Amino acid sequence: EYFWTMPLSQILQSSRNNPPLNLRFENPLNAKDDTFTYAMHTLPSPDEFLPRVGVDTDGIVSIPSSARSATLTDGRNWRDGRAQSWHLTLEQEVLRETALRLTYVGTHGRDMEQQFEVNSREPELNYELRTGLAPPSNRDLLRPNKDWSLIALNRTGFSNTHSAQIEIERKFSSGVALQWFYTYTRSLSTSDAGGFTSGNTSINSGSEGGRVPEVQQLWGTPNLSYDERLRLAYFNSTNIPPHRIRWNGLFDLPFGRGKKFGSDVSGALNQVIGGWQIATIGDWRGGLWQSVSTGRYQFGPLVFRPAGGDRLEMDIFGAHQRMWFGGDFDPNAASNVTGGDLFALVSENPGGRIVRRMGPDCSGNHTGRLCVELADGTLRNTSVGDLYNFSPRGNFTGPGAWNVDLSIFKNFSIKERVTARFTADFFNAFNHPNDVNPDSVSGLQNLGRQSNDPRIIQFSLRVDW
Repeated sequence: EYFWTMPLSQILQSSRNNPPLNLRFENPLNAKDDTFTYAMHTLPSPDEFLPRVGVDTDGIVSIPSSARSATLTDGRNWRDGRAQSWHLTLEQEVLRETALRLTYVGTHGRDMEQQFEVNSREPELNYELRTGLAPPSNRDLLRPNKDWSLIALNRTGFSNTHSAQIEIERKFSSGVALQWFYTYTRSLSTSDAGGFTSGNTSINSGSEGGRVPEVQQLWGTPNLSYDERLRLAYFNSTNIPPHRIRWNGLFDLPFGRGKKFGSDVSGALNQVIGGWQIATIGDWRGGLWQSVSTGRYQFGPLVFRPAGGDRLEMDIFGAHQRMWFGGDFDPNAASNVTGGDLFALVSENPGGRIVRRMGPDCSGNHTGRLCVELADGTLRNTSVGDLYNFSPRGNFTGPGAWNVDLSIFKNFSIKERVTARFTADFFNAFNHPNDVNPDSVSGLQNLGRQSNDPRIIQFSLRVDW
């Protein structure tokens, strides 16, 4: 068990949008009238363009009517991050100089930094269903306090990881050394931001954890406790692949004096063919956990391929693409489809697709809006983008990837105190392309692109004396 005290730099990073680290003076156009629609009905004047436009900072500066951003830290129960780890390892020599190691590692994290919503806007749909009125033009009036748009932090985040590992290791003997690892990992977390990101998420983040929504941001405003809403941000880590294999090895080539081939060659020839070694490092991983775009809703299990068949391929949107999952696109736009019946997997009707925008709106289309009848009988197209998206997060894996690097090298003895080493390095030695992730809306994977670098060859010569 160990603890992690948050460094000051990380606190400042999360608070960089607070004064005095950030103090912005703004001149918002829409705030020039009470309807907050000034820019929609007024032509811009010369005073609203550079260099004449500006903000008068002399004396008392009026606070804009829109909500100000700030980070709120809940220090009442602030604790150091805590991790508990347990493991079991079995080892056995299975061959000469070769050992097998089986390991289970479990980790539970708690008291992690967690973002949560506070003073959020009441979603338009919930407001209309509650009041029967259209929302105000200044949407910040839907907040309990109209002046603040807050990012709140506490220490309620948690994670659970289970990992099974298999390792085979051969110590250097008879010109061969080898290590091979397989790891299966299942890791779930509420807070999974990388070390080189701001850590900011949202209630609809599909990766790197999520922000805990308020009750009013949920469909129908169910009476859920904070702990129940925290579970909505708990899903598979999108940074850790479920399956991973790694290996490395060092091999003496069997040429030259004392070797299987050319054991009695002359000294000059031995300098050419003898003493060569090959080293390799390789990696294969399964796909990372991914989510459907938060701009779409998932109605039912994703469809990946025909029963018992391979994934469909087609020409669509100017590229040759593979259907990784049946997403939101018009199948009529595809040509040269191979692998099965595309229309059986993706409906022509946008409202019949598993992955689609919310709808229908007042025109009967799926545009991410719903048709709401207000108290006065008028119909209004209401966006649902400010509600918590109930679609599952991190519920499918993307494409895997693999890479092999090779090095060929030889040491030369020039004099008693002078040696040289020649090395040829081959990065991505087999020039193998790795596929890119599918589009999170359409589910299509562009086969004309790759996520890896091409083969790189590097030669070096080092002399020591």
